[in-house]
Amino acid sequence: MNAVTKIEAAPSHIATVVEQTPVVVLTDKAQRESFYEHIQREVDAFEPDTSTEKGRKAIKSLAYKITRTKTAIDDAGKQLNEEARARINAVDAERRAVKERLTALANEVRRPVDEWEAAEEKRVEECRGIIDGIKAAAVVTIEDTAATVRARGGQVWNTALDADRFGDMLAEATAAKDMAVSALKSALARLTKEEADKAELERLRAEAAEREERDRVEREAREAEERRAAEAKAAEEKRLADERAAEERRIAAEKAEAERIEHAKQEAAKAAERTAREEQAKRDREHAEQLAAERRRAEEAERAAQAERDRIAAEEAERQAKAKRLADEQAAREADQAHRSAVMREAKEAIMTCGVDEETAKKIVLLIRAGEVPNVSLRF
Repeated sequence: MNAVTKIEAAPSHIATVVEQTPVVVLTDKAQRESFYEHIQREVDAFEPDTSTEKGRKAIKSLAYKITRTKTAIDDAGKQLNEEARARINAVDAERRAVKERLTALANEVRRPVDEWEAAEEKRVEECRGIIDGIKAAAVVTIEDTAATVRARGGQVWNTALDADRFGDMLAEATAAKDMAVSALKSALARLTKEEADKAELERLRAEAAEREERDRVEREAREAEERRAAEAKAAEEKRLADERAAEERRIAAEKAEAERIEHAKQEAAKAAERTAREEQAKRDREHAEQLAAERRRAEEAERAAQAERDRIAAEEAERQAKAKRLADEQAAREADQAHRSAVMREAKEAIMTCGVDEETAKKIVLLIRAGEVPNVSLRF
């Protein structure tokens, strides 16, 4: 209430009052509102006069007083903020120090169990890696040979399963190893037989190729001899044919000359007859042209009508052809899809004969179809 008393007691010294009581003005809402009312009363009581130099200076002076009051309050607020910030910073520094010391102490207490958990996690991860490696080694792909399967089988067989190291994972590891050894033994027997069969097939193919090569050489020699005999025979036949052609040309020339003379006689007789015919033909042509003009008009009308009928028929045929084409395309797509499904199913079943489960076989076929398996593709 002292700040209000001062404000009411000295209404003309705004900046002085604010400089003396900045904290009250900034932190006490009631005092702040009283202070605003005091300033407003002084502004309301002021009568501005811009007609004289003195009046204009009075306006500027009052505005300057209010601005100086604003600056004083703002500076006081900054000072309050700096003091509060210094106290907050001191508290934050102490909080950080306590947090760091207690965190370090908690970490020191937890270190033995953290170290044990890290070692246990590493052990489980290593054992899991060994089990996964054994399971992966048991998978036989179409790229495997007897040698690769034998090598993996030896690695799996020689993998030691220490009970202390594997702990509760020993049963899983033992089962995975037994399954892998069994699967690789079966695959080794199958691949050994397949490779032996393949080697025998290659030998038989080589022998067949050698026989085919001998037959080819003999056949080419025989065909060359036959060609030489045929060429000699053709040359003799050509010579005789040339002689016959020369005699025929001489006889034909004599016949052509006689025919030319006879033709000249006939042409002379025909010329007179042609003149008479041309006169008659001219008369007939004029009459025919009249008839033809009438026929053309009738035919044009018929053609127009026929064109319209043809257009309607063509549109109908096109509609039917389009419907048939769409039906054929749909049937072709369905047949292609069914064929692709059948090919992929046969591929899956063939892979399953190698000891692979159906889900894995299906994934292998999908990878092959997507082109993710190098040098392997499906032929649809």
